[in-house]
Amino acid sequence: MGTTHPIWYAWTLLGLSAVGTCAGNLLLKQANLALSNSGGLAVVSSPWFMGAIACYIFDLIFFAQALQQLPVSSAVPVVSGIRIAATAILAHVLFRENLSINQLFASSLITAGIVIISRT
Repeated sequence: MGTTHPIWYAWTLLGLSAVGTCAGNLLLKQANLALSNSGGLAVVSSPWFMGAIACYIFDLIFFAQALQQLPVSSAVPVVSGIRIAATAILAHVLFRENLSINQLFASSLITAGIVIISRT
């Protein structure tokens, strides 16, 4: 049988899962920006795209490990909220994408919903 870890370990893995998806999304954006006039084959063979795939793989591994201790009904909303908020903020910082008051408000509503769901 496997080793039982403290609950904070599972939540840490869940956070790493969210970071993996966020990084993957940002790397996909960069792949498309770097090769904007290239065909699909050039994009999928670029280091940015390969990095995105690696991030998604790590995301799945961390998420699967976190689910060994966390209920899926709590883990999915938490990781989804982190992914949404972090991706929007980092896209604004790294790519100068618009981050409107409506997006910030919606992200805060999502965060509030996550807090409520994770406490039940």
